[in-house]
Amino acid sequence: MQLLKLIATAVALIAGVEAAANFFPVDAVGNIAAVRDDLGKGATHIYYQARNGSIVRLCTSTSFIQDGPQNCGSTEVVPANEVMYGTPITAATLWTSSGGFDGNHVYYYSPDGILSEYINNIQAPAHGPSCTQCVTNQRFGVVNGSVALYSFADTKTPGMQLRVGFESVGSPGTITEATFNSNTKKWSLSVLPN
Repeated sequence: MQLLKLIATAVALIAGVEAAANFFPVDAVGNIAAVRDDLGKGATHIYYQARNGSIVRLCTSTSFIQDGPQNCGSTEVVPANEVMYGTPITAATLWTSSGGFDGNHVYYYSPDGILSEYINNIQAPAHGPSCTQCVTNQRFGVVNGSVALYSFADTKTPGMQLRVGFESVGSPGTITEATFNSNTKKWSLSVLPN
């Protein structure tokens, strides 16, 4: 990590940019997803795929502009053997009807092309084949090479909590949404209508 920090500082100096005196190095291989955490006030959970292939979480206590320190370390939350290298990543935060934090849900693709999920909630974080409530166990296939992926929490539509858009092997060339019904606790698929 120290070497990475020195290299980043040297590159910034050569480019004529003033390097931050104190920064936390991040070495992501693709996009980065961020969601507000349960503390509010700009606190953030940041998820990305590290060079070793795992998905890593960082946390800040406030926004960057408020000098919110990185306060949870660089924590591996999903091991590399469960993540497709170069996967897109997206995340959504769930809130209870009373406004309480109900967990972050992170979506990515597995090495065998399955839409997968990591859940970070108050109880216990879960991911992979052993996570019975994760979309992973539905075995929704993703089109090989697709980078299409989005998610959001839908608290306004009765019975719907999570919607995850991706390009499904069952309907290539369009968007399929996996929707988690909070009443039945089941996932279903629907294709973008014409």
